[in-house]
Formats: sequence, C-alpha cells, structure tokens
Amino acid sequence: MPLRRHALALLLALAASSAASAAISVASDTPLNADAQRLVDSVAEAIMQSDRGDTLGAMIVFERVLADPALSQVPADARQDAWVAAGMTALKSGQQADAERYLRTALAARDDDPRAVYLLGRLQVQQQKPRDAALSLARSLQLTDRFNDDIDVDLIGYLLHQLKDDPATRRTLLQALFDRKWQNKGTEPARLWRSLATLQAEAGEQDRLADTIARIDDPVQLIALRSDKRFDRVVDRASPRFDPALAARRHTDALRVAALLRPEEGVLPVRMADTLLMTGDNAAVIAMTDSIAASVQAQDPTAQRTYEGADNLAWLLSYRAGAQRRLGEMDAALATQTQALRFHDSDAPNTVQHLLLAGWQMSLQRPQQGLDTLAVLPAELGFWEFGRHWLRLIAFRQLDDRTQGDAARDWLLGHPDDADLILLDVLLEENRMDEAAARLIAKLRAPEERGDALVSLQNYRTLPSLPGDAVRDQRWRQLKQRADVRAAVQAVGRIERVDLFGSNPTR
Repeated sequence: MPLRRHALALLLALAASSAASAAISVASDTPLNADAQRLVDSVAEAIMQSDRGDTLGAMIVFERVLADPALSQVPADARQDAWVAAGMTALKSGQQADAERYLRTALAARDDDPRAVYLLGRLQVQQQKPRDAALSLARSLQLTDRFNDDIDVDLIGYLLHQLKDDPATRRTLLQALFDRKWQNKGTEPARLWRSLATLQAEAGEQDRLADTIARIDDPVQLIALRSDKRFDRVVDRASPRFDPALAARRHTDALRVAALLRPEEGVLPVRMADTLLMTGDNAAVIAMTDSIAASVQAQDPTAQRTYEGADNLAWLLSYRAGAQRRLGEMDAALATQTQALRFHDSDAPNTVQHLLLAGWQMSLQRPQQGLDTLAVLPAELGFWEFGRHWLRLIAFRQLDDRTQGDAARDWLLGHPDDADLILLDVLLEENRMDEAAARLIAKLRAPEERGDALVSLQNYRTLPSLPGDAVRDQRWRQLKQRADVRAAVQAVGRIERVDLFGSNPTR
C-alpha cells in the first residue's frame, strides 16, 4: 500500500516550517566542523528533493552522504534523522532493500525511534509480511500517537484479513489502536472494537471487555454484542445504552454533527444515509440527497465523472435509490442507481455500483439487463470477483442456461475463501438446505465468525421480497427454523426482535 503524499512531514515530525530546515535537528549550541556542516546541508537538500518528487536524485545524495566517513562527526540526533529520512525516501521510491537497510540502521542506533518503527511497518506491508507489519505498527502506536491520522481503515482491514489465522497478532494491533484512541475519520471504528472485544473474550481478558465495549455505540455492533452470550456479563440488554434502535438514532445525530464540523469528510453523510435506511427513515435520505440528485440530473448523463471523493457521491446516490425502492418507486430507484455508476475515484468502472445495479436487475428477473451491466466490468475484479460469479449464477438460472449457471456455481464453491460472504446464499439458491445448515452452524461455532452469523439471524423489520429473491428468502426463513440451527444458536447466543432493517431488507 503506497504511503500518502503528506507523510514526509508527518513521519519526520518536523517542528519547523520546512522539511529541509527541521529534518536535521542539531542544537544551536552544537559546533559543526566544515565536513559535518556539508553533510547536514546535503541531507537537508535531499529531503527537499524528495519532497519535490525527485526521489531518485534524493537517493543519490543520501547514498553519498551516508557512506561518507565524516558522518561520524555529525551529532547522533542528526545522523538518526538522516537514516530515517533516507529510509522514507527509499520507501517512497520503491527501493525496498535500501529502505530496510536504512531503517534497520536507524533502529540499531535507537530502537525506540517511532518514525523508524512506523516506516518499517509500512515497508513490511509492501513486502507482504503482514505479521511483521502489524507488530511494527503496533509498536509505533505504543511509542507515539503522531501517526494516528496516517493509519487508515483500509490498511488495518488488509492486515486483519491477512492475519485471520493469527488472533494474537490481531489482538496486539487492535489493542494498540484502541489504547491510542485511534478513530476512522473522526468516528469510532466500532466494527474493529467489536473484533477486539471478541479476541479479548476468547483470550480470557475479561477485565478489558468493559472498556472496549464502552466505545461501541454502532447499532449493528450492539446487535452482535447483545445476541452473543460471551458478552452477557458486560452487556445489559435491558438498558437503553444497548438498545440498537436508540443507538441508531444516537449514531445518526453524531454523524450529522460530525459532518457539519468536518464537511471535507465526504464519507460521513454516506454513513448517515446508511443508518437512516436502517431506521426506515427513507424520507430523510431522499431529503438529504435532493440537491445532489438535482445536480447530477443536470449533467451529461453519459459522462464518466472521476475525481477524489466521487465514490462518496456514488454511495449517496445508491442509498437514495435504496430509499426510493423502499418507498415503492422502483423505476426511479433504477434510474438513480444507474446514475451512481458514473462516479468513481478512479478511471475504472465503479465495480460495487455496477454489482448493485445488476443485483437489482436479477431481483426484478431481468437477467439479460443484469448481464449487460456486468459486461462493462474489467476482466479482473479482485475481491469483488465473487460478486460477479454470484450474479452470473442467478442470471443464468433465470435464463435456464444450466451450463453457464453451473460454471458460475462451481467457481463459487471452488473458492470458499473468496466467496465466503455469499456461499450460504449459493446453497440456498441451489436448495441444498442440509449443506446450508451445516455451513451456518459451523459459523456459529467459530469464535470469530459467530458475531456476524448471529447478526444475520436476528428478526428485523422487512420489506416484501422482489420476485427474483422470493424463493431464496423463503428458504432462509426455513433455515432459521430448523431444529439443528436453533440448537446451535441457543448454545452460543440468542435471536431477538430488532426494530431496524438489516443489511438485507427482505430478511
């Protein structure tokens, strides 16, 4: 994962007005001979070159300076800054071996330098060493909070996914983030804190649970906590504090205030629209997106719009479409979702929005339209490849094309890790109810998958199923009523009535 453009100033923790003047922190009363001053000036110039984007030129200077015998005459703090700056520049320029050499040298001199520890963690991400990266990032967080804003939720999600079989390292990383009061763009990452609480419960760290759960006020995560018996000592299900519907209202209010205070964070209105749909306040979603929809409507309907933040606009349009669908305005919903396809942070098609539109088209039993929507996507979708195969399975089943439908199904069943999010629905679609029950029961028994399984099983408010989903939704309800599934739930948790819509509003 590339480092952000602003990271040079952040990582070197510069106190003065420019990288060049502050990266080499030599006390004013420290006399320097001519050779030492020459090296200090050269490092300052190299940092300026790097900041201007000339990392190759900067690396040439660093190589010369750091190999100069006169470097020993430079004060220790200044040498340390030089090694860290060289490591940062090598990392930016993709020279991993040099970056590691410089950073290891810095750490050999001062093993508690948080800059070097943090940069080493980012390097280890690029080297695909997730365990080392997680431990380095956790160590840097234990040393300082200065890198909080440079750590993004995508990086954490990547590491947690790579470390799915290493709960101890995941717990170390999450605990370090928690202790540093890290937030995701100004809001509590409740999903991560619930993961931390789960790891703590499994590790027997009962004394930490109350503090962790105290920072969870997201309605979905509260549903997970109150439905899971592991948290019964901490979660008072009779208290308004743990009422998901009340939490949704609190969450909406908090997001509304945060969006006013930080209008540059376009993701905050997106989260608010999502929560409003959960509460069923469709009119509020329509109202908050009216001006956006009017602006988009006035634009060229065929033009692709690519700019930073466009994904957030696409999501607002998608949530508006969801509200329209819930209000019975299906044609308007499809038109709005079609508009969402045009907006993306990159030049490639917006994969998620295409998958959502195709999904609706399958739900309305318009398989050829759905396949046409999928046809514009690139050959490789990475994480979302499972979504394309799932929708192709539905489309070809509706078209009675058994050969291509079976091929899509076989891909999904043959890639259980990639298709984990949809495999239960694949089994329901194929009416393989015993296998579906076995898969659901296995998730209920798995310590770290249990929470999401319990969330999916709660009794939510629902909408009528669309025709393409009706049979599968009915099979889901039958699955919930099976004696073996109910027994598995009873052993670890409970199913309650929740006065909210779930992630699938027809279940």
